[in-house]
Amino acid sequence: VTVAHLVTQGSSAYYNNAVTIDGSSITPEWQGGSAPSAGNASSLDVYTYTIIKTGDATFTALASQTQFA
Repeated sequence: VTVAHLVTQGSSAYYNNAVTIDGSSITPEWQGGSAPSAGNASSLDVYTYTIIKTGDATFTALASQTQFA
């Protein structure tokens, strides 16, 4: 399944730093190799997650953050 999470940012930007699937925290594989460390002020940040079930209560998540301004 693929999910797009849209975050409208004001002058104080926030970012998604935790991902939970079925009650378990996971560490996504981020596009470009590293997780974002900040949001983008006064813009629209779109987080896209492709979630792949790989076993019983086991998931792989591919993630990206894209800024639209």
